[in-house]
Amino acid sequence: EMAARSRNSKHGFCSQNKLWAYAAVVVFLFLYMNSHYHADTLFGAGHNAPVVPVIYNRDVTPAEPAREKIPKAATVPLKVEEVKNPKMQFVQAGSQDRERAEEAVEEEEDAAETLAREKEKRRAAEEAARRAEEKAKQQEEVASEPESEWASAGEEPEGRDWIYCCGQWQECYCGGRIRWGNHEKWKVVDLPAGQTTHLVKCSIDKLGDPYPGDDGKHCQCEVTAGSSFANSLNPALNPASRAKKATSCQSLERGGREEGEEGEIMWKATRAYCDPSWNAVPAGRRALPMDVLQGLMNSWVDPRFQAVWDKFMGKTGWVDKAFINYYAGPPDGKHTAMTQALVESIHEFSDEPVIVFHFGVATPESWNRQRFPRLILLHAKPMPANSRRSFNFNKLRAMLLSKARIGIQLDSDQFVAPGVDAMFKITAREVTKEYAMPILPAHFLDRTPKDLGAYWKRYCPSNGCKFQSQRWGHAHPTWTYWALPWLSRYLRGNLRDETLQPREGGQMEALKIMDVAEDEDLLNIATWEEKGTKQWCKLDLPGPGDFSALLKSTTGNDNGARCNGGACGDITSDRRWHPAGVAKVFYTAHHAVDPAETRKYIKALKEKQLSGQLPPPILFKGTFYTSGEELKEAHPEITCII
Repeated sequence: EMAARSRNSKHGFCSQNKLWAYAAVVVFLFLYMNSHYHADTLFGAGHNAPVVPVIYNRDVTPAEPAREKIPKAATVPLKVEEVKNPKMQFVQAGSQDRERAEEAVEEEEDAAETLAREKEKRRAAEEAARRAEEKAKQQEEVASEPESEWASAGEEPEGRDWIYCCGQWQECYCGGRIRWGNHEKWKVVDLPAGQTTHLVKCSIDKLGDPYPGDDGKHCQCEVTAGSSFANSLNPALNPASRAKKATSCQSLERGGREEGEEGEIMWKATRAYCDPSWNAVPAGRRALPMDVLQGLMNSWVDPRFQAVWDKFMGKTGWVDKAFINYYAGPPDGKHTAMTQALVESIHEFSDEPVIVFHFGVATPESWNRQRFPRLILLHAKPMPANSRRSFNFNKLRAMLLSKARIGIQLDSDQFVAPGVDAMFKITAREVTKEYAMPILPAHFLDRTPKDLGAYWKRYCPSNGCKFQSQRWGHAHPTWTYWALPWLSRYLRGNLRDETLQPREGGQMEALKIMDVAEDEDLLNIATWEEKGTKQWCKLDLPGPGDFSALLKSTTGNDNGARCNGGACGDITSDRRWHPAGVAKVFYTAHHAVDPAETRKYIKALKEKQLSGQLPPPILFKGTFYTSGEELKEAHPEITCII
């Protein structure tokens, strides 16, 4: 055993000379024992019991015997000739010399190593089988239903079913019991007496940790078929819903044949999610299964807004221009309230529709087409709980599935302002067949390799950020249908765990797209990857307070009016991309997290607009401009576009 440890130890258990000494001691003790004790003394099996082969397995501790146990002679006497491997025998050899003893020790070690290898193979096989079984359970739990299962959506399910409600750290809104955990480990929270719904924060600090170490924990909601709560559910979560599908793999494939240029481009963009034979780019080991990818292409029209969908999209399945939003949250929750305030601002200051993609459980009953005549409410299934993908990648799904020829993406913590519709024309001008990628507004912060992110080494190797093609952008893109393949390519790359291969002679090292963890990061690295150079001026102002410049200035609405109140400064410059600074454009505000405050800004903007005293929407170097052309004429040095 000492020799074996010496052989396997990094530094050696003892010196070579000590090994000879230990071997001599072993031989002496062995000879001494064989000369003074019979086999029955050693094994307790009688005078004629054979000597049993001893296996020295370094991987086996006294608490864990080897899987192939050697039967004790006390219960199963063995005959010498039954031993398969004679090299493993210790024979009674009082006359054996030192060399023979050493050879026996080495043979035993070889046998032990062979057994250890076999044990490791068995252990690996068992582990692989266990992981395969666990993966199958996970896929069964989170996989989207095949199209054939959704085809029977008109049938009323019997009894009660558990449906996905929300991920970890989110709130679950449910009309029945809620359970928190994953796989077979759950903590159940009962519906409080006298209540028809309840709201539970799904986190370990609120509900404990029923599955320590698992990052796929989530909440599920128990639904009773036919209940009022069941009837209010997101159709994607309710097989009994009779809601009309807006998109599916079948309709996307059909659109590729029947919907002209846009439909052809759309099918090109989405085929990889739908067609099992598509294999142009290898998928990684963390890829979502094909049936899950197919399910992510499904969306449903909320029955309350079917007439709005028919008005704007019914003839062709496409809408010319639209704002796109995505959200999830309980009907009376904060994100729902912020989303509603955004929708109200669009109805106040725009003539175009807004498509809201809902990835949660239920939406407010008060939402209807009479109240919001330009709201198209679509429902879709959230990312699977065990997908390990950010909820915010649903933003790219919403952009992809909206079927808008020209789109402006807005988060729920935004509102729009007068003049915002000008962005549709500007977007159509800039995002073309020749420049087929979305355009992001410049961020008020310029991120660098000092910030976290696995991707910086690819674009900023040791000799500088020469493969970063523009300043960090904010994740509020605008696009046209020409950019759909671009959108799909990078969302697909994340969901299929694809790899961006080395480029530029290896200076750009390989990057696993799944290691790009958030939507904003992905939109930026995709822009750099394709050498994008266009960037909007700051059309999504950092906060509602920036609108003070528009509301407090009293110099009128003419081009060239000076800012004389509020926040009149520019967005911070940087040395490489925008050395002159970035212009503010008062089309939208970001970080509008207080719906009551948002409504105050909407009211103030409307009043000043009606008074005829609202300044032009572009502000740079203290002066307001009515268009990007006038801005560029006055400041040819400016590098952002509008």
